[in-house]
Amino acid sequence: MKAIVALTDKIRLEIDERDEMETLSKAIALSNPKRKCICGNTEGLYFTSNKDKEGNVYVNLKCPKCGARSKLGRYKTSGFFWHDFEKYVPKEVPDNGQATPIKR
Repeated sequence: MKAIVALTDKIRLEIDERDEMETLSKAIALSNPKRKCICGNTEGLYFTSNKDKEGNVYVNLKCPKCGARSKLGRYKTSGFFWHDFEKYVPKEVPDNGQATPIKR
């Protein structure tokens, strides 16, 4: 069974699986990303992707207003889902007044 999913005006996906339920499951998950960011924004959300050192590919829906991302997840057995939006906040390094020497 084949299904065509329009993610945006520019991105269309064709899903072709032997199992009809697998095709429908992927089409439904991919065509229904989160539509409202944690900041309340619903406009201008866009897709990004990145790859880590091991070659794993990550797909995200990003908010242009606050920078939060909703990641596309994959179940271990089969299928996809969208994580809730979350904003990356780097961990603060405690400043105890002691500088750490740089070894060269």
